[in-house]
Amino acid sequence: MVRLMEWNRNGYRIKTGFLTAVIVAILILSSCIDDPPTHPQINDYQSYLTLVWELYDQKYVGFDDKNVDWDALHDEYLQLAGDVNSFDELQYLIIEMVGELEDHNAWLLIPFSFVSKTPTYRPDIEMNFNYSLLMELLEPWNFQWNSSMGVMWGHCVIDSIPYFAIKHFDTFFTFTSFSAEFQNHLDAPGMIIDIRMSDGISLVPAKQIPGVFAVQYRTLFFTQYRTGPAHSDLSALYKHTVYPRSWAFTKPVIILTGEQVTGAAEAFVSAVEHIPHVTVIGDTTGGGGNIPGYFNQIYWPIWENISMTCPFARVFTADTVSIEGIGILPDIYVQTTPADFLAGHDPVLEYAIEWIAEETAP
Repeated sequence: MVRLMEWNRNGYRIKTGFLTAVIVAILILSSCIDDPPTHPQINDYQSYLTLVWELYDQKYVGFDDKNVDWDALHDEYLQLAGDVNSFDELQYLIIEMVGELEDHNAWLLIPFSFVSKTPTYRPDIEMNFNYSLLMELLEPWNFQWNSSMGVMWGHCVIDSIPYFAIKHFDTFFTFTSFSAEFQNHLDAPGMIIDIRMSDGISLVPAKQIPGVFAVQYRTLFFTQYRTGPAHSDLSALYKHTVYPRSWAFTKPVIILTGEQVTGAAEAFVSAVEHIPHVTVIGDTTGGGGNIPGYFNQIYWPIWENISMTCPFARVFTADTVSIEGIGILPDIYVQTTPADFLAGHDPVLEYAIEWIAEETAP
């Protein structure tokens, strides 16, 4: 017996009950995806694997960007699932199968586990910051995280230059609080915004923040999403436009990026990279431009309290180039090595401080 969780459109549990595994598969399939699997002589583990396969088959936005034969993968992994003896083994198999798509925003969600959000794809990237070191380096300037609605951003003033760090472009991002603090520094000679630790699935702050730099309407980025059961069922590109503010900050602005920047954080980089007084410094972003849950449901229930993300929207730059698998190049590349961090140096931050000092010198 397994516990069934029924969810509303936003992914919140509304009731629980006990049903057989077969009924669970049928109910979840009928509520989450279009056609339940009909395989008369397969075990429950194979049914669940097919459930995940069909979820992606009918909802995933990016098959045209991926060099995979999704039907062939189903046959391959269905056979492997025949030898599975536990849900733990099944989880690893599902991670492997979905991992064939190499999508940064395809995750398995396992509440109450040591690692609750398990990525199905772990690319080999070069981190261009060290979190503990960064916090240590910012301590003399009294850097503080903003704690309202979760920790999403923080700030301090480095000499005369306001420094903002953004952790997550998420639905809980408190833009009102952020913009209020931002407006306290409109007289500053320049500004640094560090998103090297950023990811996120909400395009809302990615659309809001560029307005604090913009003096005219301009295209930020485009989105496209899956509209039907066929892999080619995709919407037209939808344009997102910046809405400038009368008090916009028009002095030099630096955005710090790196390979670990994915999702909605990359949409933000796309949104600001063409603003004339904004300079992107660091490394190319991660190329995770497919977004789960942008329009509708974020987490899809699989079994018990296990759920998955399934990206069904994607982001294109203002030049209509898909971010997925490519990322966004910086204006200025700054190399870092693990030896730098061991020696107590953050080359990207140090370069940014020196660069903006020169740009804002009287």
